[in-house]
Amino acid sequence: MKDNRSSLLFRETLVSEADIIKAGIAAFQSGDRAKASALFAQVVKQNPTSEQGWYMLGMSVSSPEQREYCLKRVLAINPNNQHARRQLTPQPAPPPASFPSQSLRSEPVSQPQKRFIEEPKSEPASIAEEKLRESVSTSSMAEKSTPIEKKKSSVRKKKDNSRIILYSVIASFFIGICTLGGAFLILRNGLLAAPVGPSIAMPATQTLPPIIPTGTFAVPSPTALPSPLPTVAYTPEFEEVSCWFEVYDGVDVRCGYAIVPEERSGDPSDTIRLAVAVFKGKRSSQTPVMFLQGGPGAEAVQLSMDAYSILVAPFLDERDFIVFDQRGTGLSEPALKCEELEKTYRQDIYGKIPAETRRLVYGNSFLSCNGLLLAEGVNLRAYTTMESAADLKDILQMLGYNKVHLYGASYGTRLAQVVMREYPEIVETAVLDSVVPVESNFFKSYPEAIQGGLRTLFEACMMDVKCNMAYPNLETVFWNVYNSLNERPVTLTTSVYPIGTVTETVDGTVFMSIVLGSIKSSYFIDTAPQTIYRVKNGDLSTLIAAQYSLPWAFEGINPGLYISMMCHEHIMATTPQELESVSTLPGISSYAWLPFYGDANDLYKSCRSWGSVGPLLGENDAVISDIPSLVITGRFDPTTPPKYAKQLADHLSNSYYFEFDNQGHVPSASTNCAMNIVQDFLRNPAEEPSRECMDDLKVVDFLTPYTGEPPLSMSSEKLFGVTADVPDDWFFDDGFFIRGNSPFDITQVGAFRTFFSSVSELKDFFSLSAYGYRGLDSAPIEAGTRTANGRTWMLYTSSSNNRPVDAAITDLGSSTLVIIMFSHPDEHDALYRTVFLPMIDSAK
Repeated sequence: MKDNRSSLLFRETLVSEADIIKAGIAAFQSGDRAKASALFAQVVKQNPTSEQGWYMLGMSVSSPEQREYCLKRVLAINPNNQHARRQLTPQPAPPPASFPSQSLRSEPVSQPQKRFIEEPKSEPASIAEEKLRESVSTSSMAEKSTPIEKKKSSVRKKKDNSRIILYSVIASFFIGICTLGGAFLILRNGLLAAPVGPSIAMPATQTLPPIIPTGTFAVPSPTALPSPLPTVAYTPEFEEVSCWFEVYDGVDVRCGYAIVPEERSGDPSDTIRLAVAVFKGKRSSQTPVMFLQGGPGAEAVQLSMDAYSILVAPFLDERDFIVFDQRGTGLSEPALKCEELEKTYRQDIYGKIPAETRRLVYGNSFLSCNGLLLAEGVNLRAYTTMESAADLKDILQMLGYNKVHLYGASYGTRLAQVVMREYPEIVETAVLDSVVPVESNFFKSYPEAIQGGLRTLFEACMMDVKCNMAYPNLETVFWNVYNSLNERPVTLTTSVYPIGTVTETVDGTVFMSIVLGSIKSSYFIDTAPQTIYRVKNGDLSTLIAAQYSLPWAFEGINPGLYISMMCHEHIMATTPQELESVSTLPGISSYAWLPFYGDANDLYKSCRSWGSVGPLLGENDAVISDIPSLVITGRFDPTTPPKYAKQLADHLSNSYYFEFDNQGHVPSASTNCAMNIVQDFLRNPAEEPSRECMDDLKVVDFLTPYTGEPPLSMSSEKLFGVTADVPDDWFFDDGFFIRGNSPFDITQVGAFRTFFSSVSELKDFFSLSAYGYRGLDSAPIEAGTRTANGRTWMLYTSSSNNRPVDAAITDLGSSTLVIIMFSHPDEHDALYRTVFLPMIDSAK
């Protein structure tokens, strides 16, 4: 009761931070370290960037591990604090070593882990503390804040139904978690209405001594402090193995497993194996770069070879390139896959699960995944960014490197920030592309982020004369389509060879996810306004194209890891009330989290059933550092928007901020300019890289419907026994000439000879409903005749997935000639005049 009354009195008297510090110093000088540590704990709880609060807390606690933690927090805030630096014993860097062969054992290391502890008992003060008592004053640090401290305190290929439409390209919309794709496609319909899982043992409430107020000063009940768990010594090992992938000629890469504890505060004999690949550069004496993949839950090692020319090769002229599959992902063991969840998802997209039982089936699969992982002995609470950061440190040591250039993308930037905060001594520089700030909460901030991405799209189109004329009032049209699809969803069924028929109910959420996926990918930004208007007018081409990616939604992703991290670091770090308040944002209520766990309350229930607990004190604290850093962002990115990048750059005193106006997510993977800037930065981190190449970047040229102008240049081509004029810049593939101005463009023409003896026989072939009109929506309808080159052509029209199909057929006696065109409704008339009819007139 005393603690509660003290807290109430504190709130009523509105005690300032300076007053608490003053009282804490008085208690410290009087020898009452228990009271002093409780007071300073309250200071750092209210203001985690209080340099003086952390320093005095470190001087007040008795445990060396606690003191070390607090003093490191001081240096994270102000690297120039000499008082804190003198209190810490320097740790010598490990000597360089050659790449290990077969098995390499490193020196035992200790990894203290934070937890909540009881207030330490008072012990005799050290000599340093006695000197501090003699010199400390109530204003000694408050009046001498450095410029750095002041800055930190203000932190502020294309097919119709006869062919597949580049599903491997469209799949990029939905791969790469910590994005709309991961959350949307992993568990698109929600999992648990009211999950019931195993009970979770919660730590006992800490009992702390009551604080007795002096004079009129009221002290709140003390806050439990973060502290290292008892030091656990362990010996990380490296086992070299043959690489898991085919190695290109001329590539020098070595692979192996880093063997580290699953939980560094637990039994060191419980180990996991992390897949590591080291690509040797021409100048291996230089500090290596280490790539940190996004997600969380996405593989990196296989990606390094699949995307070698983009991801790895640019670095090898000057340094080694290291990549590893973070714990729980890819080739690392264990990989936290959820096979039951994947099976349920496939049954769902193939239309095997009734709508009324979908949530129950998904919920059972969710719990099955959790149960199977636990039965395999997986400690799900050990799969955190903090542990991954310690993994990185151990890997670097095992490989014999003293320092590293970090290269993080998307979630990988979050991991990089934790490494910078916890192990700054191993980081030479950091490249942070598409930032996820450590202190940001995905589920609270994401709705605002996607709203910002959409606003960027709408404003960019409005400022572009051509786009604004073709798609006026784009924002209004978007939300009208969104609301209309929520009220009257559309069911699409697409044949995905060789997988089967995919069925999907498209509502506003699905529509929004596809538009956001378009602006997220730098290659698809120009298609977004066109997609919005085409869906408005009934052309579902983009929605159909996106369906081809559905069967591959889990490729390269480990759902178990994603769930564990999102629950621990985000969902359990907020409250249902906070999430409910965000859900009131227009158009966001069902999007931001419904595809993942359900509504706001279901988020918590699901995470509890998974066994998750919230982050420890300080675990999600912002990084404040003077490590040279390059911060990169894309203007259109709706998942890691420029706002996040600016927020982080403000915390990094030696950072350079680069925003690319024509890019979406991860510009360094999609534009040579960004990668060149990265290389310049690594060569000389002390000098801002040149921005000259950014002046040559093309603005986004939004696609607009072809109106017949300018006229298309045509030339004669021979194909399948027919010679006809076709557009010069269309490419030939699989019997058709394809325009291909975007991955969603189905515009194409074909000409061929068939063995049907008459036009009527061929027409009948496409008119049998029993065979689904051979891919057409209905039987062809006669549309007139046309005479050219002494032949009479019968003209027909039909549609495929509501998109126009035109055909011209003429008899040759024992065979027939056919010319066919697929197009979009908004361009049909122009292409009919300028492409289809000229083909008929030139055919022979």
